[in-house]
Amino acid sequence: MREQFPETSWTLLAKAREQGADGVRARGEFAQRYYRPVREFLFVLLRDTEQAQELAQEFFVKLNGSGGLLEHAHPEKGAFRHYLQRALRNLVIDYYRSNRQEALQTHPDQASAGGWDVIELTGYPAAEAAFHHEWVKLTLAEALTQVRALCHKRNQQVHLDLFEARYLSEADLAPSWEDLGARYSMDQKTARDRADTVARHFRLVLRRMLRNEITVAGGSGRWRSQVTEAAIDEEINALLSPLKD
Repeated sequence: MREQFPETSWTLLAKAREQGADGVRARGEFAQRYYRPVREFLFVLLRDTEQAQELAQEFFVKLNGSGGLLEHAHPEKGAFRHYLQRALRNLVIDYYRSNRQEALQTHPDQASAGGWDVIELTGYPAAEAAFHHEWVKLTLAEALTQVRALCHKRNQQVHLDLFEARYLSEADLAPSWEDLGARYSMDQKTARDRADTVARHFRLVLRRMLRNEITVAGGSGRWRSQVTEAAIDEEINALLSPLKD
């Protein structure tokens, strides 16, 4: 299982600096992992779908160029997603400085902000929330993909079916354990126990994924992947916070 989990975003970026085939694959994986959160972040600030897509594509094309994200990316700079959001904020400001008329139309409140040399994007908190919400969806989808693969490997398809029917149902009211048990000729306790087995898989997968996302700077420029369980709990709470609204 452990070998299937994605690397941390920081180590992924380190590989993306390479010029060979490994670097190409790493840059592709990075774009796949973050394109949608980046696009949603840019859309909130630009308020134009087409321009947000164009700027997102430009961002990933220039990822490893001079002055690009790869050149300055280091885990000592804090949480990766925060670092990425700051880079995107600067990208939008640079875009508006080159397109002043559009900038004034989109953000008229900044008309006297020193010619865009000093700027506060009023929609920045909303852009952060949009980025985070999209990242949550992608992370949970990846966790579910890992869980499905694990259940298939362990011949737990019925366990997975029960879990999905109970916890991933789009119906207003999830089916009862009694009804779910009846579908598979088992009592409700057995049905719940089997679904809970998959729920434990899911929590384990999610914790390992998030442990890979949290890196701690070590000595001599090295990175440590060991983090406390409390830090992972905090990350899970942040991950799920948009789903509680």
